[in-house]
Amino acid sequence: MAFHALTIGTSALRSAQYGLQVTGQNLGNVDTAGYSRQRVVQSGVAYGHGVGGILLGSGVSVDSISRVYSSQAEKQLRNATSAYSNSSEMASCYTNLQSVFMELSGVALSDDMTGFWESLSKMSTSIETKSIRTTVLEQARALTDHFNKLDENLTYYQKSYDGEVAGAVTKINGLLNDIAGLNSAIVSGESGGLAPSQANDLRDTRGEKLRELAEYIDVDVTDEKNGAVVVSIAGRLMVYHDQVNELTAKKEEVNGTMVSVPAFASDKYPVKNPGGKLGADMKIRDEVIPSYLEDLDDLAAVYTWEFNRAYSQTRGEASFDSLQAKNGPVDPSVTLDKLEYKADYPEGTFTIKNGMLEVMVENRNTGKIQTIQMEIDVDGRPSPSGEPDMILWDPENPEASNSFINRLQSELNKKAPGVFNVSIDNEFRVSIDSTSADYGFAFGKDESGILAALGMNVFFTGHNASDIGINEDLRKTPDLIGHGYTSAAGDSDGLMDIIAVLEEPLARLGNQSQEDFYYGITGRLGTEAQRSKAQYNLDYDLYNRAFVQRESVSGVNEDEEVVKLITYQRAYQSAARYITVVNEFYDALINM
Repeated sequence: MAFHALTIGTSALRSAQYGLQVTGQNLGNVDTAGYSRQRVVQSGVAYGHGVGGILLGSGVSVDSISRVYSSQAEKQLRNATSAYSNSSEMASCYTNLQSVFMELSGVALSDDMTGFWESLSKMSTSIETKSIRTTVLEQARALTDHFNKLDENLTYYQKSYDGEVAGAVTKINGLLNDIAGLNSAIVSGESGGLAPSQANDLRDTRGEKLRELAEYIDVDVTDEKNGAVVVSIAGRLMVYHDQVNELTAKKEEVNGTMVSVPAFASDKYPVKNPGGKLGADMKIRDEVIPSYLEDLDDLAAVYTWEFNRAYSQTRGEASFDSLQAKNGPVDPSVTLDKLEYKADYPEGTFTIKNGMLEVMVENRNTGKIQTIQMEIDVDGRPSPSGEPDMILWDPENPEASNSFINRLQSELNKKAPGVFNVSIDNEFRVSIDSTSADYGFAFGKDESGILAALGMNVFFTGHNASDIGINEDLRKTPDLIGHGYTSAAGDSDGLMDIIAVLEEPLARLGNQSQEDFYYGITGRLGTEAQRSKAQYNLDYDLYNRAFVQRESVSGVNEDEEVVKLITYQRAYQSAARYITVVNEFYDALINM
């Protein structure tokens, strides 16, 4: 009891020391991301009864170093981080999409569409001008190249987001393992919650890892009494103490494309609606970009089908010596309206229906033209002679009379015996060849659409934005470019009808013209970009508010810490002076 006063002084000195160290730790980490302010928790120590029953204290006790922390503020910040990361990724995507379409820079697909349309219009008034044909081909090439480039850029962009998804899965797994490791260290350091103080710096590091994880996925976090946290998403555990349920990026086909699909490695169950950056990357890859690719393909199909259907019924300055179809069906023996093609044509791209086809045989010496009218019979009923609907050709019955090959050969033989050969190659592509320089052939009215479907006498090849191109036969012989329905000089009636097709509303495009449809694409892009930017601004504001709220609770205020520094400094000095006085008192008492 004699040295009771020294014990009080020593405890005061130790308390001030702790206060100085904690304040220094706070000031040292004022700019450390995710750091939570710490403070000394102390209490007075009771000693017991002194002389005369008077209660005396025994100084001060440092009970713990606590971390100033709000689980609610941390949760709000994680949620805001996920939302902000998601909308930031979406806004960035739409900004890049606008750059891909280049509507804002004045170099857009619409310019090439207009240029091609204008070249056709100019040709319709200047049929005799040979150079205009070259201009039409150049404008068409610019248009098809632009389609191809847009598809290439969007497809590359889509693949880059698939890479982002796979990369996010790797990053998430790394963070999950980091959090599990920190769980183990914290539980050990805090003796499973029994230690008088917490592993504050480890908890801060874990909190920062959780916020980083929230950038990628929208997670739920539950604090355990032993100091660990449980991390889950949509009810599925991801971290339980030191155990991790990792993700994997399994390959699956989505919308016809093989992509990385995030799933739990344990049972391959897919992660649905993950939120955060991962959720945005998946939506961009699987929904946003494919929707624009689909619209571009529909627009390209207008040229490879609607344009070709009108164009295939025209003729140019010269008749054909030979011609081979560009499209080969999978099975030539089915009825023509059921033909399927080796290329992955969307359903309804090429449709052959019941109707008349005109083929013209030209005697180049006399100028005489004989017209063949051949019915493309696919009405579902036997003909008067009992023949079934028309097929292209039957390998098992090459002489079948309902074969298009045999029927056309027969009709040509009636007009020019032994002059023309109609054949089909191993790819089931139809060819028509003249064996005499004195005879040529051309096409007239086609109610059935068989010419466009088979790719005979067409201007464009392909079927979508990725493969639309120009018929190379026309590039080699521009005089073959169709413009009229007859061989009469200056006939541009066919060309005018083609131009009308480009201007009229089409069912394939939702009853819009091709120009209106394209402006609808870019208009939708502008609207969605504006909406995504507005959402980004809102989420960014909410994120900032959540961050400020978290900092107001856990952040370090330099001014407050300096005040504490001075307070603890003076407390230390006072405790030291107190010990000196007590020591002098005991020294004098001993020497009496």
